[in-house]
Amino acid sequence: METPYEPAEDTFLLTDAIRRYSNKITLEIGVGSGYITAEICKRNPFVVGTEIDEKALKEAQIRLKSLNFDNFELVLCDGASAFREGCFDLIVFNPPYLPSGKIVYRNVEGGKEGIEVTKRFIEQSLRVISKSGSMVFILSTLSNYEKIMRMLRKMNFKVRRIAKRKLFFEEIFALEASKIA
Repeated sequence: METPYEPAEDTFLLTDAIRRYSNKITLEIGVGSGYITAEICKRNPFVVGTEIDEKALKEAQIRLKSLNFDNFELVLCDGASAFREGCFDLIVFNPPYLPSGKIVYRNVEGGKEGIEVTKRFIEQSLRVISKSGSMVFILSTLSNYEKIMRMLRKMNFKVRRIAKRKLFFEEIFALEASKIA
């Protein structure tokens, strides 16, 4: 079993990007270490985090409790599969986005085009996002990010980059996808 994803440049970028959101019932898909979850808990009344790795989930629980947060619930499940329709105002995720022919390291590899996991998270989110909800997540220029953006626009989402960071070999950016009423 892999170790939980430790905070890195993409984590810090997403953390910065989500600071503008408050008073939202929030879902974080793939809590990893709980670093982003803690930031979400600071500004939002209730946060649900999901994780498929039981060890990571336990470590995130310990981190959040040690920071004295009590406005969260962590759930061992895949993506957003465990929730009822339309219950989240904000959905946040930092998916694995590196292109890979075969996913060996699921913490960082997002499939052949680098977007397959992202696409699955978006598809699951469509069912649980509220009518005026938004998704915020990380994409990379190494992946086929344009395909994700086109897909969201076709599904009647307003799409915009809200933060970016240039790295040596790529640019990563936080994308906001908001439902158009």
